[in-house]
Amino acid sequence: MCAEAAAAQVIPRLPGTRPGGIQPVKPDSIRDSLKVKWPTPDSVTQALLAKKGYSITRYQGDTAYFDANNRVIDLLAAKKGRAIVDRDSTVIVSDSGVYYTEKTRHAVTGGHYILIPPPSSGQANIVGGPGQAEYDMGARTLRINNARLPVNNGEMWYMQVKTAEVVGDSTNGKSQTFYVRGGSLTSCEDSIPDYHFEYKEAKRTSGNTLVARPAVLYIKDVPVMWFPFIFTDTKSGRHSGILVPQFGVGDIVRNSPTYRRNVDHAGYYWALNDYMDFGTWIDWRSAAGSRLGDPGWLKYNADWSYRWLDRFLGGRVGMGYTTQGDGSTNTAISWTHTQDFSHDAHINTNFNYVTNTTVQRQNTFNPYAALATISSQATYQNKLGPASLSIGATQRQYPGRPQIDRTFPTVSLTSTAIGLGDWLSWTPSFSFSRSDVLHMDQPGLGAYVFNVDPTTGVRDSSLAKNRSSSQSSISFDTPLQIFGKDFKNSFRINQQRNDFPQQFQIYDINTGQVTESRVFAATYRTDVDWTPDFTIPSLGQNRFNFSPSVSLQNVDPGPYWVQTERTNGKFVHQTKRFTFGASASPTLYALFRGFGPFSRIRHSISPTISYSYAPGKEVSDEYLLALGRTRFGYLGSLMQNQVTFGLNQNFEAKIRPKSADTTGSDKGQTIRLLSINSTPLSYDFARAAHAREQGITDRWAGLTTETWGYNLNSELLPGFDFSTSYSLFDGSTLSDSAHFKPYLTSISASFSIGRDQNPLTALGRLFGKAEPPAQATAPAAPTAEQIRQQQDDAQNRALAAAPVAGSSRGPDRFIIPSSQGWRGTFQFSRSSPRPPTGANVIQFDPRVRCQQITGDNPFLLDACLAQQRAAPTTDTPVGSLTAGGPAYNIPPTTSLNSNVSFNLTPKWAAAWQTTYDLERHEFASHIVSLQRELHDWRAIFGFTQSPNGNFAFNFSIALKAEPDLKFDYNRSTVRSGVAPF
Repeated sequence: MCAEAAAAQVIPRLPGTRPGGIQPVKPDSIRDSLKVKWPTPDSVTQALLAKKGYSITRYQGDTAYFDANNRVIDLLAAKKGRAIVDRDSTVIVSDSGVYYTEKTRHAVTGGHYILIPPPSSGQANIVGGPGQAEYDMGARTLRINNARLPVNNGEMWYMQVKTAEVVGDSTNGKSQTFYVRGGSLTSCEDSIPDYHFEYKEAKRTSGNTLVARPAVLYIKDVPVMWFPFIFTDTKSGRHSGILVPQFGVGDIVRNSPTYRRNVDHAGYYWALNDYMDFGTWIDWRSAAGSRLGDPGWLKYNADWSYRWLDRFLGGRVGMGYTTQGDGSTNTAISWTHTQDFSHDAHINTNFNYVTNTTVQRQNTFNPYAALATISSQATYQNKLGPASLSIGATQRQYPGRPQIDRTFPTVSLTSTAIGLGDWLSWTPSFSFSRSDVLHMDQPGLGAYVFNVDPTTGVRDSSLAKNRSSSQSSISFDTPLQIFGKDFKNSFRINQQRNDFPQQFQIYDINTGQVTESRVFAATYRTDVDWTPDFTIPSLGQNRFNFSPSVSLQNVDPGPYWVQTERTNGKFVHQTKRFTFGASASPTLYALFRGFGPFSRIRHSISPTISYSYAPGKEVSDEYLLALGRTRFGYLGSLMQNQVTFGLNQNFEAKIRPKSADTTGSDKGQTIRLLSINSTPLSYDFARAAHAREQGITDRWAGLTTETWGYNLNSELLPGFDFSTSYSLFDGSTLSDSAHFKPYLTSISASFSIGRDQNPLTALGRLFGKAEPPAQATAPAAPTAEQIRQQQDDAQNRALAAAPVAGSSRGPDRFIIPSSQGWRGTFQFSRSSPRPPTGANVIQFDPRVRCQQITGDNPFLLDACLAQQRAAPTTDTPVGSLTAGGPAYNIPPTTSLNSNVSFNLTPKWAAAWQTTYDLERHEFASHIVSLQRELHDWRAIFGFTQSPNGNFAFNFSIALKAEPDLKFDYNRSTVRSGVAPF
């Protein structure tokens, strides 16, 4: 057993314990009250007590025998009374008697007794008996037998001693050392403890360090395990000490020839001062039996934390250096900082950086962390008069890949309305952001650099390290309100650049035929747009919400000015045209007679109807060429004569009141039976007429909406939600070559069921069945993390992001079983992008793509496959800047996620979270836990498997009062094989 020396710094005292280690005791014949009442002294006694340089001794009892010659007093207690001696604030209370010799300053007592040390010592009361205690007041030593000593270590422990000697410090009287011969130790408060340790010798030093040897753990009266010694630091509060190593029984005695020993968190913690602390420790994994991807390692860690509440700042700096058995190394740095400069000015940073992402994630025992990205964030916020300023930055690293995604800076400046007069107000806003993708490692043209050795003439290739892309955007909005009328102006500038080769199809501007294929060393595009908007007061606000509108819009949906590699660096522009419109969004109701449990049913329809008209305008050939488009089949310059229609519906029912209610107070509950929300559809009559003129017989030619979907939910099925979306056209609706061919692109559905979300219970209420009362559950004991969250303020919680280095806190061992009853959540999702058509289509194969990046490294290959299945990455992370670039046919993904938790019994709790890949017909991940409450102990069985096949199994039985006293088995495996894709 080894208690964490720094535990008081990171784990606050649990509820029910008291400072100083003093624990309330049960009343009996001698301790109904520990408060000693002395008679009021007369004037002579008062004068004697006031003299300085003398020690004061007081006595209280039923009968006293005093030997004046030998200066001995024998103080006896009555049958139901007590004998009390108080010497220099040290009190002895006994139910039999106290024998005191002034010459030797020895006090001897027997029977049942209580020794109360001075309050300044901070020691707990010593309760003993039946037995004997002898106290030497001069030497401040105490010999006792058959006594009980409370020991406070966050949780209250109790030492039952057979024979002990307590030696006090004669210089200050504030510290004591206990020497114990034989006894037991337990945290169980029962009269017959459920478990205890029996030891032969023990010592508790003046520094509140307790050590005992040898020790045997008993469960009830059955010996379970032998320890050569047990050690714990019982000091309260934040203080320096040894950090508790994390290891299991299997790390001491291997139970399998393939088991790899692993020890974590062996180090020391320093409480530097009231504002900062520092910890350093090592983690070690054996290199015996090493294999590919798991060669063993040694990791050095350091963590420096600081917090000045009066200066409103806090944070931590962590560092880690890992060296593997195969020679690989990694340096990890973390820095989190939060500071309030004023009431309005704040800064928050969470910086994480590693030099070797493969080593960083490969060595984690959490399989999900092996696939997680390494993220950093920084934000600064301030209020400048009526304006709010926000500046931020983010960065992301990927496991086993050199690529870095960086966004720096992001600037946002927004303002409340600024009054420039009684008739004029201004509400400006500004934003700027820049995003970069550095060291791109995706395959494609220019992904590899070919070299020829001048000496041997051997050709070789290596991954290009200078491939990158960037994107910048600036927006400036200047809305004005003039005499109550809104006039809006929006300015947008977007700039994108891909610094790597790409192959494009070049089209003839008139015929649309491919004339050639050209490789551009770099592609770029700059968009500049200006959008004014005029708001006209709405009409019929209370009935139809009718409102007209006038706006100046671009003829083509693209930007007004554009610059690309096709324009030789020159800006070309299109034209604008006035668009006139009107919209109405009434809400219509229909009431129907009820049936069954419903007294009335209401059907509400909320249609949105809008009409827009814009005259036809031409778009120049230069503008179309800049974007890689052609005039063949182009419809963007046609007149716009468009109607948009959307529809949302709600079916609600009012439940009949209970027949037993004669007071009329029960008005009936309203429940939403079904809600249907759909995407609006737009139909352009001008495009339909143009299609007829061109001989196109497609009756959907006037439809301009490219995607459509709907959403369903109902209160009859708690937690139910269903949504789907379709791609309506094969091709773009800006061209008359688009064909109406609906294609299902996504489906998502979720459903929850549980004790509080049971559809059968909801249906039962409809038919008058009484709702079952909520089940009362005893509050669960808080975990260490829950206690920290209760005591930490918002500033400290901002530092809770998982760092890549540092953090001297040992991992929390316990997860309290859920007290919310059984619960299940199921989510189904499918994503299937429409397959592109054309000559420059690339079939996206995740395995081929990942093998080009990772080579033969199985760990990196698994990590890459898992990432590509969830979010496929193409050569153009910011999108193709102009038409004719490569298009990717991405395979569909279909998965079913479930999260089920329930209590097998009041003491057994189980949970299972999994993901099933319906395309590959296999489970992608598992998180299984089974927990058992064992009064003073808790047992946890856990199994985790990540999408790349890495898995971890752990079994632990740990003491609640001392989590580091545990019996556990941990096994984690980094897969060396590759699962079929």
